[in-house]
Amino acid sequence: MTLQSALAEIGQLWPGKHPFGFGHGGAAARLGAEFNQPLPPDLVDYLNRVAPAEDVYFDTVGNPLELYGLPRLGAHQDGYSWNSVAQQPIPDWNPDFFLLGDEGADPVLLDLGHSEAGIQRLRHGAGDWQTGDTMADTLGQFLLCAAARHHALNAFEADPFVDDDKGFSLAPRAAEWLFPRLRRWAGPHYAAWVEDFDNA
Repeated sequence: MTLQSALAEIGQLWPGKHPFGFGHGGAAARLGAEFNQPLPPDLVDYLNRVAPAEDVYFDTVGNPLELYGLPRLGAHQDGYSWNSVAQQPIPDWNPDFFLLGDEGADPVLLDLGHSEAGIQRLRHGAGDWQTGDTMADTLGQFLLCAAARHHALNAFEADPFVDDDKGFSLAPRAAEWLFPRLRRWAGPHYAAWVEDFDNA
């Protein structure tokens, strides 16, 4: 899914003016220099045309999915790639990891050395940075799925969650809207977006 097609869909469901797609010029050149390597075309397009100027928060079941704004993007990410107290790199962080944001400190990233692997969410506290999920094949797909889940949690029932003897579920109207769309938009990554819902 392209960024352009994802933004068109997001524009239909985001309340007010969505925070993407305003253009920021040479961000890709700056960040390519910081990472000392060429960035994949999808990421260049995102940085130069789509990345938000400020952090964007997408609601989830628990901690929000925080997409970093342009000022926070870079090779030195405190607590992940960089120890700001010691002023040195953290050795177990892969320098090819381009951190896009996090979900409750679980980093959401693109591996510049294997960009074909798509957008990954790794699990902090697992002992290494190998455990995680593929969230999307492209940045467009990732943005659309995050925005869709956020919309489902805010646009339907006053309480979007049902917690009863059948398990923890998404409320009926939200579920009826979200699950078919995520099956189409997320494709093989559907499970990563609905893992918290027993009725998915």
